[in-house]
Amino acid sequence: MMVDKTYTRMARVCFMALAWLFNISFIIQVFFAGLALFVSPDNWLVHATFPRYFSLLPLIMAVLAWTARLPGKMIRRSLGLLGMTIGMFLTAVLSSRIGVLSALHPVIAIMLFWSSIAILRPLRDPNPKNASLNHG
Repeated sequence: MMVDKTYTRMARVCFMALAWLFNISFIIQVFFAGLALFVSPDNWLVHATFPRYFSLLPLIMAVLAWTARLPGKMIRRSLGLLGMTIGMFLTAVLSSRIGVLSALHPVIAIMLFWSSIAILRPLRDPNPKNASLNHG
């Protein structure tokens, strides 16, 4: 059906846009941490509040990946981003009670970055046979 194909294509474009938005937001978040560490501790408030604006993007990405009929790997990776994002919130909130969790915060950040790159990589693949968004 033409309508179904258009709907699927729209979901794929939205997925790609949100994947890029999440990655860019994450990089901005790391920049805010750098400002707080190296410029002024006043910037911790920005670092603490900014994730609220993009933390649910991986959940929306998972729904879009399913709607767009992307490979299951993309759905799982999106849900993985959501899980790591929740982990970031937990390590930040509970670090005052359980100090060792503080050390996990930057480790999860590295994993988040790697995972978001893993989602973007097949989206940029110029070979249509390898690109996850080009099937169907």
